[in-house]
Amino acid sequence: MTKKPKGWYKDIVIRPVIHVDGYESYEKMCSIIADIYYSAEEQKLLRGLITNPAESMYITAYTLFKVGQAKCPAYWVNKDLLEALLQSVLTVEIDSLNWAMKTGMFMLPKGVILSPENKSVDAVFWNYDSEAGILYWTATDGSSFFCRRFKLDAQKLTYTDSQDIDPKVVAGFNEYLHSILLRLILIMECRPEFVDTTSEVIRVNKGFGKEQAQDFYQPLWLGQGYRFKSEGTQSSEGSSGTHGTKSVHWRRGFLRNQPYGEGRQQRKLVWIEPVLVMGGKESS
Repeated sequence: MTKKPKGWYKDIVIRPVIHVDGYESYEKMCSIIADIYYSAEEQKLLRGLITNPAESMYITAYTLFKVGQAKCPAYWVNKDLLEALLQSVLTVEIDSLNWAMKTGMFMLPKGVILSPENKSVDAVFWNYDSEAGILYWTATDGSSFFCRRFKLDAQKLTYTDSQDIDPKVVAGFNEYLHSILLRLILIMECRPEFVDTTSEVIRVNKGFGKEQAQDFYQPLWLGQGYRFKSEGTQSSEGSSGTHGTKSVHWRRGFLRNQPYGEGRQQRKLVWIEPVLVMGGKESS
């Protein structure tokens, strides 16, 4: 493997980003990308994909290479938003996907998505080849990679609900990660207000002199400040009767193509958010 050149981090990223508590280091994720970017050749990776289209090594390496080529654009996913998306059943027509962001990485909150080895999945990297209609993605839990090469040639995509996945099986876990990535891509499209477009510069002094100060940027967020919706049922305290008691549960969210405009002839994707229903006595 070719050694990363001096100053690789500055060369491979759009901007240095300050550390975010509860997430893996952005620099560490970029270092993983750089290991591939500086040691692989795109044409060799493509030839490997042609001869071995299902080979995980080529899928992962090619995805990381393309993210490095794009200079590692990244979004940090809000924890509540991710959990709300996991409680949503999403189905959409393929021609509804605009893919405004075709290459990048999602930085995931620690402890939400666990690999079959029960390790936190730190990031998902993706590249969409719009000419070939192929989506490549890979994810890492710090020691293992999970990946998929997916041809978008069907009429409809249904994203499997998280409760239907057996994460003990790698194939099932890949399906689970695939559904998460597509949910995140979809939410960027149908809820653009969740997507940061600018980030502030922060001057960080890592030494004792002004010459050691360095400019860092605030992270770009997907869903910063988002809190999932909840609603309570009637409290069981001080009440009587034989009514049943509900446990805490989710009312599932879903995605729909909502008509709008003149004659309601146009369609737009709308996310009906899930609601966490708190436990309590059911009212009569």
